[in-house]
Amino acid sequence: MVGTRFALLKELPSASSSEERRDLMRRVTDALGNSAQPASEAEFGALDELLSTVAQEYSLRARAEFARLVASSVTRFSESARQFALDEIEISEPVLLHSETLSDDILIKVANERSQAHKMAVTKRASVSAAVSHALVEHGSDDVVASLLKNDRAQIAE
Repeated sequence: MVGTRFALLKELPSASSSEERRDLMRRVTDALGNSAQPASEAEFGALDELLSTVAQEYSLRARAEFARLVASSVTRFSESARQFALDEIEISEPVLLHSETLSDDILIKVANERSQAHKMAVTKRASVSAAVSHALVEHGSDDVVASLLKNDRAQIAE
């Protein structure tokens, strides 16, 4: 049963009409939202990579739905989380705020390359390492730095 739910992801690239893709996307989101888990780590990794690839082809709204799912997931959508973290703020914000799979390297890349809104989201994470804090201070506005200082769990090097 689990494998058949995740087989839906493999159908996404071949769906021909936008209505067919929307319906398939809805079914995939429902399956993932119901905490369905793949049978193995290898299968999950393949599905994460496929999700990440397929999501690039969808609208802002569809990517935002997937990003919210990835951000709140207890599973490790690491590839998808990395991709969504670097996307438009409407997509990246829930991932930047809540995804535990984002590495410091990705968070530093966000601090170095993305908008002030992206940086602000990073300051509000449950934990922020000293290296990420340093990048936020270096590249963030006064508001970003003030938000970082309000985060009791942010590590700030002296």
